[in-house]
Amino acid sequence: MPGFFAIKSLVALFFLYVYTFYYGGGELTADAGRFFQESKTLKAVFHQSPSDYFKFLFGLDNDPAFINKYLASTDHWNAGSKVLPNDSRNVIRVNSILLFISNGQVVIHFLLFSLASFLGGLDLYQFIKKHSKLPKGFLLMLMTLTPSIAFWSSSIIKEPLMILGLCLVLRAAFDNISTKRKTWRYLLGGLLLISFKPYVFICLFAALLFYWVFSRITKSQILNAFIYGALGFGTLFYTGFLNKGVYLISKQQENFMNVRDGGLYLFEDSEHYFYIYYVNRNHFKIEGNQATLIKPVGAFHMRIDNNFKRNPIQLTNVGETYRIGVRMSKAGSGIPITPIKESGAKMIKMIPEVLFNTFIRPVPNKNSSWLQYSAFIENVIILLGLILAIFIFPRKLNSKENRMFFSLMIFSFMIYLIVGWTTPVVGAIVRYVVPGLLGIILIIALQIKTIPKLEKYASFMLKKH
Repeated sequence: MPGFFAIKSLVALFFLYVYTFYYGGGELTADAGRFFQESKTLKAVFHQSPSDYFKFLFGLDNDPAFINKYLASTDHWNAGSKVLPNDSRNVIRVNSILLFISNGQVVIHFLLFSLASFLGGLDLYQFIKKHSKLPKGFLLMLMTLTPSIAFWSSSIIKEPLMILGLCLVLRAAFDNISTKRKTWRYLLGGLLLISFKPYVFICLFAALLFYWVFSRITKSQILNAFIYGALGFGTLFYTGFLNKGVYLISKQQENFMNVRDGGLYLFEDSEHYFYIYYVNRNHFKIEGNQATLIKPVGAFHMRIDNNFKRNPIQLTNVGETYRIGVRMSKAGSGIPITPIKESGAKMIKMIPEVLFNTFIRPVPNKNSSWLQYSAFIENVIILLGLILAIFIFPRKLNSKENRMFFSLMIFSFMIYLIVGWTTPVVGAIVRYVVPGLLGIILIIALQIKTIPKLEKYASFMLKKH
């Protein structure tokens, strides 16, 4: 057991190295870096006004004037209004609390977050080892050291605490443990999921609703899944939630397309932006949140709440200053994606594209980084594992295991669809599918027979526990 956590800790240090020196030029970058810096800004509020710090900590005052008094320089915290809760704030809150014991040493944050996700994987292992024919050491490795899960759950972003919550709820739902042990797992796990990845909570609840209720209707889980899907679709349609869901996913896709393309979004007024291509940002002198036009440039005029209706114009008033709404660099791993434009029919038509993007990408090419190669290899191995488990070495499941199998399929499929619909950036896809990947690993572990000679060729860390 200590050996597995030692490796998990090394993965955390590896993440810190990659995003500090490989990508960051000596400074922690990307979301991890921004979350850490903003947590420092939040902690500084405590030294100015402890009462105001606790207002931020517990969300007691969300007045924009109050936020701007202390956190005007933040991006994740001060991201403006969102349709879904701003779960980034919770990561900043947790890191600000840890700063009181870490004294600003970011490595301590990484190790503590890594420990949290490791404990989640260890808890889930206690369940799956009762229902799998794979060597127990190999199972523990799958739960905690599968590359993408280990990597993304060893940082100081949302994934570690989300993984902990997901593992707790899955064990509470599936394992034969006491009501008391189920209850605290449901409460803590559900709180973590809602706090750090609300859409994962929604997908998991949908899957568990099938497990608790619909998987018991007939002996055929395929028929039960069909009934569940038909009733679910009909309910969403007649209540109007289907259109709301399409709208939310479409708007999230728009936001990620902005991340992919980068550029400047300059306020014309409270309802309109001027969008400037990333390559044309040098037409402006940028100071703080102000951009001053220094030479004429082509732009697009658009409503803030509509990403697709863009009218081309020219900005020619040299010397005019605009307030910056959003400033983003172009994503290095952007991919083309079919715009949804609030169309449910398009979402259905693009499912093959979505599954290719989430299950197969990143497809390596001559310009690919080693990280993209490793992600592709992992995808191939996972798909091979699914084929082995379902078609070549399947084992006969009992009634409860069959219900768990289909519930996990529903959960993973929903995660992969939502991520594929909304995310046109490969680097983000491999991170966001992690909860679905965990579900697929559970499916493989549940369904597959003992693979011949697996134990013989396993390393010393794969001994049975």
